[in-house]
Amino acid sequence: MVPAALVTGASRRGGIASAVIEALRRDGWTVATTGWRAYDASEPWGSQPKEADELGGGTFIEADLSDPDAPAAVLDAAEEAVGPLTALVVLHTESRLGGVLDTHAEDFDRHVAVNARSVLLLTGEFARRFRGEAGSGRVVAFTSGAVHGEVAYGASKAALERIVLAAAAELGPLGITVNAVDPGPTDTGWVSPELRELFEQGTPLGRVGQPEDAAELVAFLCSPRAGWITGQVITSDGGWSVRTVARRGRTPLE
Repeated sequence: MVPAALVTGASRRGGIASAVIEALRRDGWTVATTGWRAYDASEPWGSQPKEADELGGGTFIEADLSDPDAPAAVLDAAEEAVGPLTALVVLHTESRLGGVLDTHAEDFDRHVAVNARSVLLLTGEFARRFRGEAGSGRVVAFTSGAVHGEVAYGASKAALERIVLAAAAELGPLGITVNAVDPGPTDTGWVSPELRELFEQGTPLGRVGQPEDAAELVAFLCSPRAGWITGQVITSDGGWSVRTVARRGRTPLE
């Protein structure tokens, strides 16, 4: 039986979701996708609607996951398109700049609704419907260490990580692993020449992350080889986090 996955945040080419879809399909998965094209259209690197349909291969589901009713509707549509799901890969996000002094209540609430609450609801829906072989279920969510100048984004990602830890403990007996991935600075279209130079100089491996870097980790976490890994927040950033800690005069163990 061909395993089936739902990948969220897959409304444009060039993003991590696009690379994840390609990696999973290469490994024999059938993939349904969901995204919110209005969000991407608001970004300077936003894509054309037709690209989302091409990514989904005819299984793209338009959904604003800030709506608490959307997760169940998305899972219904995904299962109708590709059958029972074995994996859920959460890549959608709300990411707006704003610090403590200029973040409004509605901005904060939308970040939490999109980046944390929807992950809770999607994961719950996935787990209640999961009927795969014991130990074969997979949930992979994406997080970030961003804080300064992105307080709502960073806070919502911190909440996501706690949801991942709670879900790993609760869903393990159901045969589902749950992990989070922090890919560090990844060039999905937003990296300016100035930022590229900063990241290249500040990363031990001397380059900016590419969507394929994160996609290969997701493909591994969704494979049988990763069946013993759960409840982890995995930093896979080319050493960016280690280098920034070292620059503050601290060791990685502190």
